[in-house]
Amino acid sequence: MARILVVDDDGQTIEQIARLVANAGHTVDFLLESPYLIAKLETSPPNLLLLDVNMPEIDGITLLKKIHAAPHLKEIPVIMITGETDESLIQACFQLGAVDFVNKPIRPLELVSRIRIALETRAHIHAIQAQKNALQRGKSLTDAILNSMQEAICVIERETHLIREANRVFLEQLNLPRHRVVGERCHELLHDKLYACQGCEGPENSQCILRVTTESGESHTICLSSRDAEGQPRHTQLFTLPILDATARTERIVCLERDITQSRETENRLMHLAFHDPLTHLPNRQLFHDRLHQALAQGRRHGQMVAVMLFDLDHFKHINDTLGHAAGDQLLQEVATRLRACVRESDTVARLGGDEFSAVLTNVTDGSQVRKVAKKMLKSLGRKFTLLGNKINVTSSIGVSLYPRDGDEMDDLIDKADKALYQAKDAGRDTVRFFSPWVMEEGP
Repeated sequence: MARILVVDDDGQTIEQIARLVANAGHTVDFLLESPYLIAKLETSPPNLLLLDVNMPEIDGITLLKKIHAAPHLKEIPVIMITGETDESLIQACFQLGAVDFVNKPIRPLELVSRIRIALETRAHIHAIQAQKNALQRGKSLTDAILNSMQEAICVIERETHLIREANRVFLEQLNLPRHRVVGERCHELLHDKLYACQGCEGPENSQCILRVTTESGESHTICLSSRDAEGQPRHTQLFTLPILDATARTERIVCLERDITQSRETENRLMHLAFHDPLTHLPNRQLFHDRLHQALAQGRRHGQMVAVMLFDLDHFKHINDTLGHAAGDQLLQEVATRLRACVRESDTVARLGGDEFSAVLTNVTDGSQVRKVAKKMLKSLGRKFTLLGNKINVTSSIGVSLYPRDGDEMDDLIDKADKALYQAKDAGRDTVRFFSPWVMEEGP
């Protein structure tokens, strides 16, 4: 039920309209004197205003102008009542905000119908405005939530691959204003910048995460590695979440990018510590065994020799006791540097603990090749070391076993290299011994 205000200087017209409005289920109020209309509207605004065009004191056109000029009154729908047929007058009223016209003499069915249409239109407008306000409140809340997050977030349309939403972090990472991002195609804007998206077309895009998400209708996660503007490594984790329509088809895709560079670097550091000696940064015993296992597998596959070498610094305890552990640590670090310089990139030098070192030489042609490397190591270690300002001489003993001559199992080869090491110590130290002595006589 609506409340309708009728403004007319003709009492009979008001009486007729009041009867028709009441029969239609609405309440009616009336005003015979037009000068009081604005005050009436401000104190008690109706749902609909029926306004006569021709009135003696203030005409309807003038009143309509005042209503239209007041922001808090202009939303009231106004139906003009007139006996005039001047089209310019009618056009002027519509331009001032009138929603309809009713001609005198009043035809009941026409009046009731036009009232119903005006009220329904007003209700629809209010509903649309309420929905718009709710959407705006929802969007404001969504924007506030998205912009408070520390991850880069965007929403991409499935059909066009256009970016429809982007939060603050996303814009900051691209270093672009919002109008340069929203409405752009994702593969054109982001290729080689944030995501591994290579476009929407072409076979090269078969693994694009957006396409995978679209086709599966399920969320996906990938990790990406790139470099930032300063050339530093950057690791990110990209999550995609499909937004489905009423038919369960992917309509849009939410992309969330999380920077995992710090956690990845921490993970890499922990991984390095797990498999490397913290003092020399050489592979530790566990990684040495893994490298030797791989070298033996490759040797079996390609019919190649593998050399296992064990080192022991002569009289290392005496250096620790006389110069201190700091000097001992420095010596171990410099020994590691010199040993690495004596082998190829494909070979492995490891620290097993204390003053014990080891090496794995791959793709060995014969024993003489290993003998040359061993002598190179002894010569390198024989140069003076400067430890905390002290110049000292250090010697080493080396024991060597060869695959497949001395065995084909890892533990057996390590054990035989260890026995050869003790033979070198018994021989006076600062020398190399092979488990098979005749190897020393091979080659030049």
